[in-house]
Amino acid sequence: MPYVLIRGNLASYSHKYPFRVLVSGLKAADIEQLNRFPCGGYSDESTIVYLQHPCIILTALEVLGYRVVASSSTAVKQDYNEYMWTMRKEFVEPEPFSDTSITVERDNLANFGREVNNIPPNNKIDVPE
Repeated sequence: MPYVLIRGNLASYSHKYPFRVLVSGLKAADIEQLNRFPCGGYSDESTIVYLQHPCIILTALEVLGYRVVASSSTAVKQDYNEYMWTMRKEFVEPEPFSDTSITVERDNLANFGREVNNIPPNNKIDVPE
């Protein structure tokens, strides 16, 4: 189950781009789903900057199946309006591997030598000359 980190401000930094949200850990399919939101580029190789209010990005991620599991505010005094959210996405667990298929394969392998010995000796293979 992948985790995603979101850091965003609840008060605007400037008039041109009032909000900035950094999202780290998204998979390619989720990034494609969020293409409709204005993007400010990449902060690093795993972090994308969205120029939206954090609630919009959090809601979009919830629609994609992510759930908030933790949140906190930053400790830096000049950025008192910044918050961090941790989200995670549940995946359907694959069905457990069945032991019966292993037993069938073992039985087939155990009988392999017996089946070869039961072939009648008169079987000839026609080989073209």
